[in-house]
Amino acid sequence: MEVNVLAGLTSIKQAKHSILKLYDWRYATQLRQDYDVGQWTQYHGDEYRAFVEEGGAAKFISALEDNDNTDDDRLWDTARNETYLFDYCRDLHSCEVEAYSRLKDLQGRNIPQFFADVSFNAFPTQKIQNALFKVRGILLELITGYSLADLETSAHPSSWQRICDEAVRTTNLISDHGILNKDVRPRNVLIRTHGKDSEDEVVVIDFAQCRFREMDQSEASWRHEKWEEDEEGAIGYVMAHKLNKLNGAVEYRPSHRFLCQCTKCTTV
Repeated sequence: MEVNVLAGLTSIKQAKHSILKLYDWRYATQLRQDYDVGQWTQYHGDEYRAFVEEGGAAKFISALEDNDNTDDDRLWDTARNETYLFDYCRDLHSCEVEAYSRLKDLQGRNIPQFFADVSFNAFPTQKIQNALFKVRGILLELITGYSLADLETSAHPSSWQRICDEAVRTTNLISDHGILNKDVRPRNVLIRTHGKDSEDEVVVIDFAQCRFREMDQSEASWRHEKWEEDEEGAIGYVMAHKLNKLNGAVEYRPSHRFLCQCTKCTTV
């Protein structure tokens, strides 16, 4: 969803043309397909609303967070399925907000500028206000350009190596902030276009599936997690393989900056 910000909103005065990213469990098509809960209908809404109002949803979420819920999720009713999806999307939102906070120094250059954290009531006619009725979202800078996944059809081959190298470099910049991103892929890298007189810029998006390094996590443990995830390889290896099949002659040299020497990682 694109948002045109009205003049006079001084707190986000730079956000003249922005993207509003919503974490709305009701219309998260792929998520609902993955969990086989069907499309959102009036029935789903009525069941969820009643579950929230009677206090069952809050207790169910608390049990999930404490790992106290022993029910087979295949036996969950509509209300519990909707509650789970709501909580899942709320966690995605919280994760992405935290990531943008940690990456503040990269905003506007390597990642989009973060303008605002927003929310609205999914059931505006309800007299009772409840946090479990809120749909959350974030207002971000609109990046004009194309996806790294479309590089071969959007940029001249002479620029492929530079752009791929920059995408790997930016991925590693994000890693420097104690972030492990489980959703690194070419589709989540945008190339901001400036016209013929300026080089295109790499901008990484989508941080809803991140994990943040704990203060007391050992270096060995962190390196192991990063090595297994191989974020830079998810860009470098994938793009080199894809473009070289087109005779693009793109080379990727892994940095091995998170090389793990534990038994699990060194045993073939």
